[in-house]
Amino acid sequence: MLNADRLRILAELSRRGTLRAVAESLSYSTSAVSQQLHQLEKDVGVPLVARAGRRLVLTDQGTVLAAHARTILADMERAEADVLAAGTEPRGTVTVAGFQSAAVTLVPAALSDLHTRHPGVDVVFRLGETDEALAALPGAGVDVDVVLAESYPGAVVPPAPGVVLVPLLRDPLRLAVGAERAASLDQEGDVLAQLADAAWAAEPEHTPPRAWLGEQCRRRGYEPRVTYVSEDLAVQAAFVAGGHAVAVLPELALDSAPEGIVTLPLGNPPPCRTVTAAWRESARNHRAAQAVLEALRRAADAVAGPGAAPVRTPRTVPER
Repeated sequence: MLNADRLRILAELSRRGTLRAVAESLSYSTSAVSQQLHQLEKDVGVPLVARAGRRLVLTDQGTVLAAHARTILADMERAEADVLAAGTEPRGTVTVAGFQSAAVTLVPAALSDLHTRHPGVDVVFRLGETDEALAALPGAGVDVDVVLAESYPGAVVPPAPGVVLVPLLRDPLRLAVGAERAASLDQEGDVLAQLADAAWAAEPEHTPPRAWLGEQCRRRGYEPRVTYVSEDLAVQAAFVAGGHAVAVLPELALDSAPEGIVTLPLGNPPPCRTVTAAWRESARNHRAAQAVLEALRRAADAVAGPGAAPVRTPRTVPER
């Protein structure tokens, strides 16, 4: 008889590619992962993995079984969710991954709401890991249930089979500068066009916010000189407040910004990033995950600033 834990290991190997990555994701030792794969091969009577240099790759039989494993694990999650749904009150632990400005605004408000409405629901929050968690979300048995993601104008969070995308908030982007720089700008004109000589604080290269900033500056005839690089928007804000840099920051991040920052609009209407909650429909503790999602929706409504607006357009890509 096939063992669900061994199937989960095979499914993770097909997605992550190395024994070490599988061991880290499932909190096993590498040797335990190897032993379980060997036992699974004995269970089915065919080789499932083969050596390719230092790496293990799935055989044809391993690829077939990994596909079945993902289906089996998803069915098991649905079965558990149906059992839990038979109760009168959501309960269980939901793991949420999200980015920094959501961590200091949306998530605390959602937790307070949950503690009042659904005390049986516990939340584990992980800062960062957003891209990795979003890519892993379609897989059954992953250790993240809800992902808070952001997308900048012109880009969207990519849909995936079996994953529900719920846009929560359109968060306006604003130019953040120090008082001295603000005094030198013609604030009635195109403020970005006047910053070709500025030092910028921005996210690392190859991230959506950095790509959007680069595109906007190149449209105005220059490449932004990014001197201060950080994914932490509070760090960017600190450089701006000290007069060392300028930055484009979303309003959620400006709620906790230090004194000394002047914010200027980037257009009318302003460009906005979209904050989206993504979750897997077959997730374990389905009702608890739904309760967390509803709390996040209410939090988005509560923290929306004057220029921000909640958005409600759930999208689901059905599993195949």
